Amino acid sequence: MNTDSQRSPGRPKQAEDDLPVQEIILQTAAKLFMELGYEPVSLQQIAKACNVSKPSIYYHFTSKSELFKIAVTTMFQNVHRVTSRLLREADHLETGLLNVAEARLANPHAEIETMLRDAERHLSKEQIEEIRAAENKIYVELADYFEDAMDHNILRRKNPMLLAQTFSTMMVIGHKEDTLRKQDSTLHLGREIVEIFLRGTLEE
Repeated sequence: MNTDSQRSPGRPKQAEDDLPVQEIILQTAAKLFMELGYEPVSLQQIAKACNVSKPSIYYHFTSKSELFKIAVTTMFQNVHRVTSRLLREADHLETGLLNVAEARLANPHAEIETMLRDAERHLSKEQIEEIRAAENKIYVELADYFEDAMDHNILRRKNPMLLAQTFSTMMVIGHKEDTLRKQDSTLHLGREIVEIFLRGTLEE
């Protein structure tokens, strides 16, 4: 029996083809959501950009809101993984922050907080909580890094979570087009942001 002939229209092949199609949809959706926001992006638009049918998207993701949640949480998970690695590999506080700043500034995206506020009325409470939990892991990673610096008398004792959120917010400011335009490179901009952030917090 030819099982392919019984597959519903638009449903992509299973087995080895499943993961690539799902990943393509996820990456494309994330890019569109980051550039345009939640409401302006339709599943048909995502399908067209992926060169698949709309039913293909429903095969992998139950709804637009669920696709958005997975796209955003995946993005935060990737940021957390890269942030953790860069901080762990650094031999000094400032080097770690500079590496994180350069990596974040080299991959600019829409202001996440604005995008999430616009999307929240379309999301369930559980979806919002999952997104926020993924975002919070990035703050916790940075907060632990600052806490360790305080324990080694590199930073004065401050609220580590506040420092983490402040540093992350500075990355968002650095994404603004007029800010980027005035810098020679993301490395120079990252150095300036880290210098501004650390001024007044380093132990004398």
